[in-house]
Amino acid sequence: MFLKNAKTAIFLLMLLVIAKSSAQNKLKSHTVSQQFVSEYPSEKQWESIPVHPRLFANDARIETLKLQNDEVSKALLLLLKNNAEKTLKAGKIEYPSKGFKLEAVRNVQDRILTLGLAFQVFGDVRYFERAKAELMQLTELPDWNPSHFLDVGEATLAAGVGLDWFYNDFTPTEREKITQAIIKNGINPSLDVKESKENNSWMNANFNWNPVCNGGLLVGALAIYEREPKLARQIVERSIKYIPYHGAVYAPDGTYAEGMAYWSYGTLYQVAMIEALRSVFGSSFKIESFPGFLKSTNFITQNVGPTGYEYTFSDAGFKESKLSAKPLAERFTSEPLMFWFARENRNRVIARDEIISILLAKSIVIKDTVSNAQKKHSRHFALEVLWWDPKLPPMDKKSFLPLHWTADGHMPMAVIRSAWNDPLASYIAIKGGTPNNSHGHMDVGSFIIESNGVRWALDLGAESYDKMRAAKLDLWNYSQDSNRWTTFRPGPDSHNIVRFNNSRQDVSGLATISKLTDQKGVVGNVVDLTSLYKSQVEKVFRTVKMFPDKSIVIQDEWETGEKEGEYTFQWVTGAKVSIKPYGVLLEQNGESMKLNVEIPNSNVKPQILIEDVSKAKAVQDSDNPGVSRMLIKLKYAKMNKFVLKITAVPVK
Repeated sequence: MFLKNAKTAIFLLMLLVIAKSSAQNKLKSHTVSQQFVSEYPSEKQWESIPVHPRLFANDARIETLKLQNDEVSKALLLLLKNNAEKTLKAGKIEYPSKGFKLEAVRNVQDRILTLGLAFQVFGDVRYFERAKAELMQLTELPDWNPSHFLDVGEATLAAGVGLDWFYNDFTPTEREKITQAIIKNGINPSLDVKESKENNSWMNANFNWNPVCNGGLLVGALAIYEREPKLARQIVERSIKYIPYHGAVYAPDGTYAEGMAYWSYGTLYQVAMIEALRSVFGSSFKIESFPGFLKSTNFITQNVGPTGYEYTFSDAGFKESKLSAKPLAERFTSEPLMFWFARENRNRVIARDEIISILLAKSIVIKDTVSNAQKKHSRHFALEVLWWDPKLPPMDKKSFLPLHWTADGHMPMAVIRSAWNDPLASYIAIKGGTPNNSHGHMDVGSFIIESNGVRWALDLGAESYDKMRAAKLDLWNYSQDSNRWTTFRPGPDSHNIVRFNNSRQDVSGLATISKLTDQKGVVGNVVDLTSLYKSQVEKVFRTVKMFPDKSIVIQDEWETGEKEGEYTFQWVTGAKVSIKPYGVLLEQNGESMKLNVEIPNSNVKPQILIEDVSKAKAVQDSDNPGVSRMLIKLKYAKMNKFVLKITAVPVK
């Protein structure tokens, strides 16, 4: 099935097969990926592994980095030194004796990456001494919590990079201690893990655990190759074999079903795998060539509204975007991956917002105006320093992504905006897909809307995992009857979706999105929601359109079968809501939006209700300060067709 040293042409052919069929089945990205033919390092490549340091950057790359003299490079090195100095002042990491260690191992990973690159660039022995202390503490732990294997993956990457980058400064005894910890606490526990046809093993998963665990272990294995060549080879080949299960989820247009935060997490580790392989073998073995992967930054950029806030679908937090169009105050870095993707695509536009963020961070440090609320830099900032390419082609000031973006795949999406670089622009983003996905919500057909600098329709994002665990919920169970859906935020109640008789969406469904033909400046999409409600009504479609005057239409159409019932249109907002003869008036931050509610070709008036959902409903729920839910209800008869239309008009 996975043939050694297969020809690239066969590999790319299989990629095209996946791209074509990615949206046909919600689990397709897991099953079809078995058709990939993987390439592995050749005997010659194994025999030619370079000396330490070799992971991500060798001595020659460090010397090149020191000579980079452009404004971004100078800012990156200043920030690297600043971060290293802050790390020297940081207290000792407290590792929990039992249970989750993820926060602690992420902290040590940050410290080792930061101090490691800073030591290579600046030569300050204080950075080495502190990094050694951090590594020794990590190696002395009895385990890295294999019961939650993300902890192991991240810890193994930290130890592997530390061993490699400081290899020539450690004593033989210190090298052996770190090597044995990587084997005992990282690699050996992974040998007990089996692949799973049910997509519940990190080894061959189609979600973020795959690259985090396989990527971290690959880095650790490459670091210890001299000591355990056979074992290292086994782990590297296993990681290359199974990464296609994750790589297939980007097809064909780069969307990521787990949401924007998990795109950053999973994609970072896949990129780390790519860069580790390139730095050691001179080849990535084509694991950056999955359809949609290299254009997945479109997914990130498109899902940031004119206000600078992300579309927080799935388990994402509601926060200011890492790619904000607003002043990038109170943070050091935004998204390290953007420099890597800009380099790979030879497109400086991809790095535009990241460049703004880095230069602003430099000015904050120089002026010493960092507040106590200053957001911490990315723990992968050191890799960002290495990924910046000063030789990127100049940026075309007129280069923007399309105003209307439609993406197919495991989680189809559509985004329409009236303009780029206009904080007052109108904007709507809508998603398809399925609730039955890692970190999925019951939010299919949900949307967000912005205009005049206000987000009028919200997605509240993730609920606290700790709260859900404390309530003894099966929070990773996405089945139809799972108690995960009783939690307000991930369940159906918090989303801007269609409801019939207040029922749940069908988790076996998969909504697709098609693009409408542009007509005189009117652009739009249709979401086929039928499979999400197949036991409730016969057909369901949601259409969204944007008009030249920046107004937005959301129209639901459904056909009923043998059952009568009640339709509900849910709209969650942070605005003041007033019911008017024409429908609803939303008011926030001195701005207004009219929602004209109508049933075309009918005198029937739907019922409009406003609910305060600002307070937690259950023990596992968080408060949602200032948030209301608008419910537009309509009784329907059996064996009939119905339409409800809402026109959202920004008030000038």
